[in-house]
Amino acid sequence: MAIQEHLWEFPHAMQLKVMGAADAPLEQALIDILSTHLDDFDAASHLTSKPSSKGTFVSFTAQVTMRNREQVEAIYKALNECPHVKMTI
Repeated sequence: MAIQEHLWEFPHAMQLKVMGAADAPLEQALIDILSTHLDDFDAASHLTSKPSSKGTFVSFTAQVTMRNREQVEAIYKALNECPHVKMTI
């Protein structure tokens, strides 16, 4: 993901939304990725989940604070490479 840094003000608080299959280990993969790239990420207080109406998929919302462009790009790259992630918003 290439971002236009002039449109961002860092540090930047945001919600990161990720969706995947309900039977995949998406939550742990997401925790691993965010913990690797964010020093202050605490899954217990910054991560929520919601199942789809049929229970086939699950979406996660992470409250994160991005420190710089490189961090944003690294997180989105890791999420895009994760086989359990179907969509990132």
